[in-house]
Amino acid sequence: MPDELKPEADAIVDRVTDAIGDVVKAAVHATTRRLDEVPGARVRRLRRHARQPLPFLYAVHPEARHAPPRELGTLTVALDDIAGTAVGPSGQRGGDFLPLKPFRSLNWRGRWQRIRAAHDRLTILPPIDVVRYKGRYWVVDGHNRVAAALYSGQLEIDANVVDLGPPGDDHPVAPASLEATFRDHDDLKAVLSRRTFRDDAKARQSDGSTKRPSDGVPEEPA
Repeated sequence: MPDELKPEADAIVDRVTDAIGDVVKAAVHATTRRLDEVPGARVRRLRRHARQPLPFLYAVHPEARHAPPRELGTLTVALDDIAGTAVGPSGQRGGDFLPLKPFRSLNWRGRWQRIRAAHDRLTILPPIDVVRYKGRYWVVDGHNRVAAALYSGQLEIDANVVDLGPPGDDHPVAPASLEATFRDHDDLKAVLSRRTFRDDAKARQSDGSTKRPSDGVPEEPA
């Protein structure tokens, strides 16, 4: 590998390796939690929470309305750190993040079934949107995805995070999201492709060949 490409490739490999390690640790942790808390017990616990209104950020922290927003990007956040909702009016969702029964429309039921089916198929869902205030997260969009993750025993979820401070509050340190892991994987492939192209170019110069490295490979997959 050319010397100028080696640091870039090494950095990407390190990020991908660290992210994979974080995913494996989370999976082991999730498995341990599922063994400790059988699904029936988990559902009963969540249903008890559902009887209480979901906390509303601006009722708990009115001063947060005046906090300057700062985007932190996509992070993996612990579900235990998601405190409630940042969307009003309050009193429409229970502590399990699902709408209270009077607010469960036919449209909502259809969306809920699709989300549960996606979980059963292990489909990667889009990140939820949250704001962070005083170290806790409050959902702007994705309440049903949070509920599905809770009921399935998931420990973490990808989220697009906007930080509301307060000033001086440390930024969260979280594992890279699965989406970012795949992006790093693509970056690594791009670096290696550039390396291969340059090596092939040097080889063609040495033997006088004019054949392109992509000859014989269809431009579009079948």
